[in-house]
Amino acid sequence: MLMRRWVVFPFDADVPSLKNSAENAWWKSRERLTAEKKYLVASRQFLIQKDVFQPRKDLNPDDVKLLAHLLDAEVIVTGYSEARGFQLNVYLGQNGELFWSKRIAFHPSLKATDQLELISDNLTQELLSQIPYQGFVVTDPLIGKTLYDEDSKKYAVVDLGTTDNVQEGMDVQWVKIYIPEKPTLKEGEPLLPQSKIQVIGEGKISKVKRGVFVAQVERAKSVDLINEGTFVVIPKLSSKLGESYLGHDIVKEKNAPELLPTMINPVAPESQGAKKQTLIFGSVVSVIGLLLLGL
Repeated sequence: MLMRRWVVFPFDADVPSLKNSAENAWWKSRERLTAEKKYLVASRQFLIQKDVFQPRKDLNPDDVKLLAHLLDAEVIVTGYSEARGFQLNVYLGQNGELFWSKRIAFHPSLKATDQLELISDNLTQELLSQIPYQGFVVTDPLIGKTLYDEDSKKYAVVDLGTTDNVQEGMDVQWVKIYIPEKPTLKEGEPLLPQSKIQVIGEGKISKVKRGVFVAQVERAKSVDLINEGTFVVIPKLSSKLGESYLGHDIVKEKNAPELLPTMINPVAPESQGAKKQTLIFGSVVSVIGLLLLGL
């Protein structure tokens, strides 16, 4: 369930007065997703070229798989304002199923136009905290291997996006994430609470570079399980990770009184002209050795 390439469809609004707020929320959400340079988000121009640039609400698995194939996406996101609330849906392209979904109701004493963008951003940040890994193993471009030996020790290179909060000596875990192929869920329930994580290796970060780090594998169920794309968790940065797998109801509607102090003076969106990108994907992948990918 690699979640690298994202498509975020324009957000919908049920009343004309919220159209501009929904568009600003869409830009903000995309910026939030690309802030750590970990995810690649399809640009407006790319969606227009593919003739799919339109708001969408709830999607069925067949539609998700079709869109994911057409757009070469691993994650599909829709968002919409309806009945004085905003809902964000996240689907996995590999099976078309709903991965995560949540709705926050507008605060009754504030204008909806002053809340939509902030609530959308709040949901996007919560979504990012629920993704059950921070990085993934990549093939070292100079060596051509995912695991290599040095001084009788095994090391792996991990793509992390941004390494601002990572330091040498931090513990890391290599994990496998199991999503049920035929989940026993009611229609519209997300996959996240049904997924399980298995730790297959442990080690420590030995070197931090721009966007990547090198980690020594100290223990492993089998080193053959650590290969290209294997997910990596940094326990110190994963305080919320366990909560995602305890079966919590993450689609329960919530009110937003906790957002009240921030909503009094919401941050003005940046100019749309500065945001409209002409690239297919609006982020840059990490620098790995001599390999530099720009999309």
